[in-house]
Amino acid sequence: MKTIVLLGVLLSLASMAPANSQEDASGYTTLKGAYRTYSRGIGDPGDPTAADTKIMFSIDGKAAREMFDAMGKDVKDACTEGTGTRVRTKDQERLWCSRSKQGVYSCNFGFDLKSGKSIGGIVC
Repeated sequence: MKTIVLLGVLLSLASMAPANSQEDASGYTTLKGAYRTYSRGIGDPGDPTAADTKIMFSIDGKAAREMFDAMGKDVKDACTEGTGTRVRTKDQERLWCSRSKQGVYSCNFGFDLKSGKSIGGIVC
């Protein structure tokens, strides 16, 4: 259920972008980011297998900023402490967004594609 809610939030955020963004006729807006498929854990990834495939997403730019702004209060993060980076998380830190000291936004999240469960998408 959380996976469905998270995907719905992402699609809703993408649809809220201003008119000067790359918006198609259906109202969806393109976003900037990257993804990786893997097996095992994100800290020690292997090649995806038939029995174990996960995916992590890293979104930057306008979509990440909209997500960050919608997530509420900053949280303490041991990985970024002292760097001037602000962090916001949801779903037990499986959805992780940041704003660097320089104003660069990034969000990370992932899914186990066999179970559909949210698993996070970043390591310290």
